[in-house]
Amino acid sequence: AGAFQADPFIAARARRGTYALDAPSWRAFRSYVTDRSNFDELRAVGLAAMVRSHRSLSLALAAVILGALLTVAAMAAYLLLAPATADADSPYVTAEVSKPVSTPASQWKAGEIPSLYQSDAAWGATPYGQSTLADAGGAPTALAMAYVAVTGQADRTPVDFAQWAADHDLTASGVDTVRAYLTQSAADFGLTLNPIASDAHSLRRAIVSNVPVLVVTEPGTFSPVASVVVLDDIDRDSRIVLHDPTSATRTGKSWDFDDITDAAAAVYEVYAA
Repeated sequence: AGAFQADPFIAARARRGTYALDAPSWRAFRSYVTDRSNFDELRAVGLAAMVRSHRSLSLALAAVILGALLTVAAMAAYLLLAPATADADSPYVTAEVSKPVSTPASQWKAGEIPSLYQSDAAWGATPYGQSTLADAGGAPTALAMAYVAVTGQADRTPVDFAQWAADHDLTASGVDTVRAYLTQSAADFGLTLNPIASDAHSLRRAIVSNVPVLVVTEPGTFSPVASVVVLDDIDRDSRIVLHDPTSATRTGKSWDFDDITDAAAAVYEVYAA
């Protein structure tokens, strides 16, 4: 009787002080917050005071918050950078029934747009940026088609047009980079690109002028990333005939004008410089 009696809360807090939270890990944090006595302390002094008095707790909380922020950032980056895909009922979705075969160089001539495919064995494995021509070389392959039709020359292949892009750091697959590549490279290949509107009237007028028409396409249409198709003709049903470097199937079908205007990010007529 009369002996000093320590306050239970103070005593428990003192005892816990000898078992500090060792590392700011999720396991340690979970163990800490499931300790009943910690909840008693939290109710007594408040979160701010508790964090100040337990440095390890503050580190653990910071680690958990940082981890959550990094997770959110990673998810946002994935949504922004992941290639787009077309809906299942989209006119751009096609099944490749056979391996694409490019028009042989012996048949290239002025006034005719050859069908060239980026996956052609002659150049498909050529490095292109962080990938290869087969996977990401729509723009240089399309420009090669226009070059042949305008000049009639067979002295250059998609490899030459891809090398120009690599030399000028313009191999990324975004719309802006593809547009920059086309407009900046044209002069070095003896070509002039004239930008036109992407409406049906402008497309029709350009096509009947018998010049190649390059259409930069939005991601998720003709390709998961920005690409380029070459408009060639208008058939008897008033549909567009084109050359798609990514697909022989899409090259072999005709297209409504709306399909092209809906996919177009930029359109260029191609002439000799």
